[in-house]
Amino acid sequence: MEALTKVYRDQPKTVLFTAAAAIRILAVLLFPALPDILTLRAELSTPVNSFKRLQEGLFLYERGLDPYDGGIFHQAPLLLPLFALLPSPSLWLGRLVSILLYTGLDLLTADCLYHIAESGVAHTSRLYTSPRKDRAWTSLSVAAVHLLNPFTIMTCLARPTSVFTTLFTILGISHACQARATTAAFAVAIASHTSLHPVMLLPPIGLLCYDRMCAQSADESNTSKPNGAVPGSMNNKVAVDLRLQPKPLRFGLQFAATFLGAEAFLFGLSRLILPSWRFIPSIYMTLLELPDLTPNAGLWWYFFIEMFDAFRSFFLGVFWLHMLSYSVPFCLRFQKQPLAAVVLMMGIIAVFEPYANAGDAGAWLSCLCLLGHLFEPTLLYSTLLGPAFHHLWLYAGSGNANFFYAITLVWSLALLILLTDTVYAALRDEWEAERPEGKGKEIRQM
Repeated sequence: MEALTKVYRDQPKTVLFTAAAAIRILAVLLFPALPDILTLRAELSTPVNSFKRLQEGLFLYERGLDPYDGGIFHQAPLLLPLFALLPSPSLWLGRLVSILLYTGLDLLTADCLYHIAESGVAHTSRLYTSPRKDRAWTSLSVAAVHLLNPFTIMTCLARPTSVFTTLFTILGISHACQARATTAAFAVAIASHTSLHPVMLLPPIGLLCYDRMCAQSADESNTSKPNGAVPGSMNNKVAVDLRLQPKPLRFGLQFAATFLGAEAFLFGLSRLILPSWRFIPSIYMTLLELPDLTPNAGLWWYFFIEMFDAFRSFFLGVFWLHMLSYSVPFCLRFQKQPLAAVVLMMGIIAVFEPYANAGDAGAWLSCLCLLGHLFEPTLLYSTLLGPAFHHLWLYAGSGNANFFYAITLVWSLALLILLTDTVYAALRDEWEAERPEGKGKEIRQM
């Protein structure tokens, strides 16, 4: 016992990651049927990330056929060679190997979150230092929330391919916090290649990377000066040579060009393993046109089931424009807090994406811990009743689609309440940093 206590005290990160991996592996060993049950859950698997549909596409791919024939498979082609190397998940060994793969993805994602929290970007940027930075969560706590989050664990066992999107999205944020523009853009490109939504994160992640590059250049110019202030703090009273900082327009163009070049490379690589370009409309037009209205945890499916065909294109445009309209305004309003802009945009995507799922919401809640905010109890209410109402509708026959859609509305409302509270908290924190005398006072709109 003393040896275990010593290991935990000396290397708590290792203990946390080992415990998280053990939980996932033991869940499969003790309940062998659990992964297959969760794979079929509408809250975790959607037409664009389902592990079952991936197996159907893989079956066609291994026999030399186009996996995008038939309109069933809508996932990235680069996933096919990877999963072709693994044993069949219909076997016990193949199921365990797939869980080990997804466990590794979760651990890598948690490690990225650990480094993001350790960088201190959440509370200190080039133009801003939070007055509450002493209340920031520790790096280990942020990683623990992700690894021990029930949404994350269930998503790992359900094995949707959106886990890859989450990993590369958070990897891009992690590299942006380290001012690595090229690798950050490449990671976002990979995430956007597997799913369309991370494209909307490109402006806030670019803003975050630019902020870190400017902070680094300022720190380098201050290291040679005596009595230098804390790096990256807005309270530094040291003159900074603006000529050493990257030009915003040039950086933006280079960042966008790197992203587009990486996307072109990934498309070319995908074409090499497939007989045609049919994967492009199958992956991306499915998200844009929403042809598959399988029930999920999102807001779109029920609305478009009831929609007349004459108005379908118009409202698809409205829904997409609504989601797109947040990215640039978040960057403009939270340019002093670029990480907050990234996290808030991730929340918008988690709520309003066409095929929403609990895995994306769980990833957003993990990122939200970087800002140190709490979760609303309404999430627990909708989490418990969602599967129950889905069962009553499809299996027991004692309910209808309104049951399940009503609870998805509660789920989305809970996420939106949390999102709006986060926006208010970020704005309030910035206001109190500019006006310390107003700390703790009530704000009223006149």
